[in-house]
Parts: sequence; structure tokens; C-alpha cells
Amino acid sequence: MRNKEEIRLQRVVMALCAILFAVFSFLFVAKSQSVLLELLYDEVATGKLQYNAYIVGGVISAVLTIFALWLNKFTGFKREWTAFSFMPSALILAFITDIDRSLYTGEYDYLKWIVVLAVGIFAYAAFSFVLRRILFAKIKNVAMSANRIIWRNLVLFVILFSLVGFLSNGEENFKREALVASYYKKGDSDNALKVGYLSNVASHSLTVQRAYILAKGGMLGERLFEYPQYYGADGLIPAKEQVSPLVPDSVYALLGASPLQGEEALDVFKRALKNDNVSPAAKDYYLSALLLDRKIVEFTDNVKTLYPDTETANLPKHYQEALLLYSSINGDSVQAGSVMQEQFNAFKALEAEHEDIFVRGNYLRRHFGRTYWWYFLYGNI
Repeated sequence: MRNKEEIRLQRVVMALCAILFAVFSFLFVAKSQSVLLELLYDEVATGKLQYNAYIVGGVISAVLTIFALWLNKFTGFKREWTAFSFMPSALILAFITDIDRSLYTGEYDYLKWIVVLAVGIFAYAAFSFVLRRILFAKIKNVAMSANRIIWRNLVLFVILFSLVGFLSNGEENFKREALVASYYKKGDSDNALKVGYLSNVASHSLTVQRAYILAKGGMLGERLFEYPQYYGADGLIPAKEQVSPLVPDSVYALLGASPLQGEEALDVFKRALKNDNVSPAAKDYYLSALLLDRKIVEFTDNVKTLYPDTETANLPKHYQEALLLYSSINGDSVQAGSVMQEQFNAFKALEAEHEDIFVRGNYLRRHFGRTYWWYFLYGNI
């Protein structure tokens, strides 16, 4: 009788463990790491079929769960160690979701995974041997409550799931780059630009991606400083070798020029203006590069040349902000929009309330952190 109860309890425990692992692996693949697997799919399948995160998540979840159940027929993990039978599947799940920039650079850390898998296989085999040959033989007649067995398995799963999260790629900026690329590929520029909008952290590649989308939509001068800018003019141009979903040639094609050996970013943008058919994007790239490098005098001279027939009040927002700031520094008058002028007056008034530059910069950032005024005056503190 007791044997039958033990078998029945073990089946319930195994079923609960299988369901828990299947749900976790599905959510991990279909939600948490979905954009990374989509990048891998696009590289391998070259977009022949539309990627479906739920189908991929369901297939991977089912295969790994069935694999764990099959493997446990030979290893025989049971009772409070049942969850350990899912360790190989957990390692495989971490391996297939460890997608990083090596997808483009080819510099994948295989040694890490050789060591991890070797240690994992050894630990799995050794633990199985100890449990089956020694421990289970000693406690086969010892009763244990169902609650205790379930809770101990839950603890083991917490450890396994934490291991999966630790070993797979969790680089937030790369995930954001992947998500931006996913939205943009589907023609959804608005959502692409919302990715990480409230974050003050941005990689060089993410910064370049945002600038490219803004430039292509004619919004570079309007919205560039809504995002953190840590790289100056270099934040507008990609690295020569592809290290993110954004293909460098896409930027060069829009700009109409590509970097020469040892050429600075600002020089690339300046050279692009010498083309016979200068694109509006090339003009905005150059003017934005001047703003990013805080060359406000050169900007003031060039914006009049590149936009000769445009009133100041009709220029993109950040261009107006720069001209207002320049006029304030030099005591000149600029006819900006009334709302813009009111905002600048409020900016100056808030500046006067705080003597310490760090305190002043932090207060101003709350209200004006997405303006060129804050970037120019406090972006380095």
C-alpha cells in the first residue's frame, strides 16, 4: 500500500516539476529572450519565414521538457531531488539563449560553454550515482510529507532558473538594440523609438540606431536630445565592423558617405555635404554632430547656410534651442517661438535658484534633461 502511495506521489511531483519547467522555459524563450532568438533566426533563415516567438517558445519548451522526462528514466531522480532531473535541459536552455554581439563579430566564447557543460554533465552523473546507489537505498522506507517534497523541489527550481538567467545573455542594451531592430523591421518606428526611452543608459550602438531612425524620419533635429548622448558626434556613426543589428552600410547610404581611414565622425558628415545631391538627412547629421561636439558657433554659422529660407521659429526644436542659447551667451536676439522662449526663461530662472553646479544640474535635468540647453551646459557633470 505504501509503495503505491509513494509511486502516486512521485508521479504527482514529476508532473508538477514538468509543468513548472515547461512554463518557465516557454516564458523565457517567448518573452524574456525572444528578441535575441529573433536576431539569430534572421541571421540563419535570412527572413524567409516570419519569426513567431510563441511557436518557437512552445517547441523548445516541449522538447526540453520531454528530454528531461526521458533522461530521468535512466538517472532516477525522485522525491525532493526530482527537479534536479531538469538540470541538463536548463543548461541547454541557457546555451541556446546566450546570444550576444558574437552573432556579428564571430568571437563567441565557446570555452565558457565547454567548461559549463562538462561540469554540468559530471555533476549530474555523480549526483545521480550517489542518490541511486547510496541515499535512496537508505531512505526507501522513510516517509516524507508531500509538502516538504514539493517545497524542496521548488527551491531546486529557483536555483536552476537563476542559473539559466546567469548563463544566458542578459545584456540590457543589446536586448534593446535587438528590440529596436525588431520594431523597425516591421515598420513600427514609433515603438522602436520608445525602447528604453526612460533609461539614462545607452550603448554606442543603441545611440546610433536611434539617430538613424530619427534621421530617416526627418526628426534628428527635433528629438535627438530626448535620448542620453554620451558619445558626441561619434554617437551618430556606427563602428566600421557590424556589432549590432544595425548594418553600418544603412547609415552610410542615408548619409551619402562612409568613413575613410582615420577620419573623424564630424569630417565624414562635412564631406557628405559636398555631394551633388545632398540629402536632408546629411544636413541634419552634420548640424547634430556640431551640437553634440558643442561647436555652437560653427552650428550657428552653418544652420543659416543650410536652412537659408527658414525662419528660426520654424526650425527643428533642438536647432532653436541652440540658437537661443547662443544668443543668450552673446547678447544677441533671436526670434524663436513664444513657447520656446518661455521654456528658456524658465530654464534660466531655475538655474538662478541653485548655486552648486551639481545640485543645479540635477534639478534642471528633472525638467529640462531632454533639451540641448541641459546637454550643452550640464551634460558632462
